[in-house]
Amino acid sequence: MQDGKANNQGCLWTVVVFAFSLLAFGLFSLFGISALFAAIMGLGLAIVIANKLMGKPQKGFLWGSAFFYFAVVMVLRFAVGMIKDIMKENKAPTFNKTEAVARTKMVEDRDTIYVYSSNRFWKDNFGNAYTTTLTVREADYKLLYKHLEEYRGTASVNFWGDLYDYLDQKDTPKLDLVLRAFAEIQKKENLDQMEFAEMVVTCIQDIPYSLVFEGACLAPENYEPEIERILKQCPECCVGGVKFGIQNPVTFLQSLKGDCDTRTVLIYAILKYFGYDIAILNSDYYRHSILGINLPGAGTYKTYYGKRYLLWETTNKYFKAGDVPSTFNNVSHWNVVLTSK
Repeated sequence: MQDGKANNQGCLWTVVVFAFSLLAFGLFSLFGISALFAAIMGLGLAIVIANKLMGKPQKGFLWGSAFFYFAVVMVLRFAVGMIKDIMKENKAPTFNKTEAVARTKMVEDRDTIYVYSSNRFWKDNFGNAYTTTLTVREADYKLLYKHLEEYRGTASVNFWGDLYDYLDQKDTPKLDLVLRAFAEIQKKENLDQMEFAEMVVTCIQDIPYSLVFEGACLAPENYEPEIERILKQCPECCVGGVKFGIQNPVTFLQSLKGDCDTRTVLIYAILKYFGYDIAILNSDYYRHSILGINLPGAGTYKTYYGKRYLLWETTNKYFKAGDVPSTFNNVSHWNVVLTSK
């Protein structure tokens, strides 16, 4: 009779520990604590509460409860991770609008000048909210607009790397207002190296995607199904007549219309300015361009001359460094075309 009662008490103790453990695990996770430490702390707190309420159980129940709890937490964590990956891969970029850029005035060196400005409000992949204004001078925009028409290329086999390097050298001096805006965020928020890179990349990820063509933008039915779908949803999300099919950084910020390498070149220029070891990777197989960053971290990476570059998708939200969709995560198809160091 006593053994049966003890068993019933032990089972109830297990249920109480399990319930409080999951609750505590969720609360600790909200504070950015790693899953392992959150699970351990949650279990410890739950055991203390259960012992206070019901007394200590037999050792068998204690170890059994701990094992069962950790097994459930790991299974749930794995399942949630898989669901997030599926949601990311199935989430199409936003094509139903273009962003607003205002032509306004600002005072610089006692002169009133015209500028193009866009107010940005976004969150990084860890929920941190930021706000800034991306501004380029109208005079700089006019100076650099379609300057690629004059680019003749080099004899190098690395055509795209040379082109991106040319854009970086030509446009970066005119990005000083944007660079200053990001520097102010870094100082205000006291961001470390990865946090600052995350802030910059997610700012550009937040800008809706647009197609950029060397030829004219045609009716949607003239393109393959994916592009046709994009243009039917957002006819204005297309820029045609652009040499090499890429917007230079200043023009991108003036219009906020850019495709994959338009974005990677802008981010490359910004992070290079702040001293990062950054890379641009292109893939003929995937017909895409992504960023690479040489910082410690987990995820998909490309080794280049002994350096490890985490791959970073820039055309859509919610992708962290090393977090690449399974639709193009075969690193053998990616080639480094430009590095900052």
